[in-house]
Amino acid sequence: MKKMIVFSLLCLSVLVSACDSGMASYWMDNPTNEPITVYIDEQAFEIPANTKIAVDLEFGKHQLKYKDQTVNFHNGGRVNQSQAMINPTQSNYIFYKQIFMDKSDARSTDEFFEWTLKTQSDSLRFVVNDTLMTLFVPFQVSNKVFISKTDFDWKYNVDEPLPQTVDLSNPMVTRRNRQLLDDPNYQAGRFQETVYKIYREQDFINFIQEVSEDKIAFVQEKIPYADLPKVKLTLTKDKEIKDEAYRKEIDNQVIAFEQWLDMKGSKSTKGFKDFFFSQKISKLRSQYLEEHPEDYSFNQATNELNEQLNVFMLYQLNIIE
Repeated sequence: MKKMIVFSLLCLSVLVSACDSGMASYWMDNPTNEPITVYIDEQAFEIPANTKIAVDLEFGKHQLKYKDQTVNFHNGGRVNQSQAMINPTQSNYIFYKQIFMDKSDARSTDEFFEWTLKTQSDSLRFVVNDTLMTLFVPFQVSNKVFISKTDFDWKYNVDEPLPQTVDLSNPMVTRRNRQLLDDPNYQAGRFQETVYKIYREQDFINFIQEVSEDKIAFVQEKIPYADLPKVKLTLTKDKEIKDEAYRKEIDNQVIAFEQWLDMKGSKSTKGFKDFFFSQKISKLRSQYLEEHPEDYSFNQATNELNEQLNVFMLYQLNIIE
């Protein structure tokens, strides 16, 4: 028993130190048929053809260089458990949804399958047999430089095959979803599940050709690095705050955010916690309404600020100026 306790404490220590290391891990992929060289800051990454590699990056600002293009990005200040990939070649990746059903279950009807397929499909423009079409299909396409599981929640990576079958087990009941215990479908057991896999473009075309003679091609626009949309604060509502002292508080928040952007490593981690989880703005909102009961300008300004900051809560890899 003592050994088990010591081992558990050791694991906890490793987890804590990893979270406070000031670094996060990603993977960078080269789906082309030729080796490529990518630079992040001054470090060169040689990536063989059709290969993905692991990349560890210190929190803070970085610059990505590929061929004659460069882009600046920021990788947050916290360990994000959700995977994220770096796509320097801006290649197409396909996020395919596979529906698995227990055919022996009476609920597994053709009508249910068609309904599920319809509700989980997305409208997509692509070429089918040399004809440009817009169809509802169970997959999405992205060629972003930074692709996050926040947007595409894949379970199987580019080098993991899509399984033929999956285990259909009911979700774990927690305090948040305990109402499932009264759900007849939960009581009857799970009979279907949708899983997601990320494919390189050619791998997906090969996958389609196994079941169809149709030839498909994607028409995603490849935006130059210099023209990629950037995350930045562009506030307008702050100018409408009538109380100058509170307007100054918004200016101070912007300054604090810019200071955090310049932090590196563990300082960025601490700065993230101090800035993004601060209760200062919430308290100021309450104070403002007490002092100006009919004036919602400060609330509107802080809503705008929070909305623009929220991207740094959702995504860890963000393109910046």
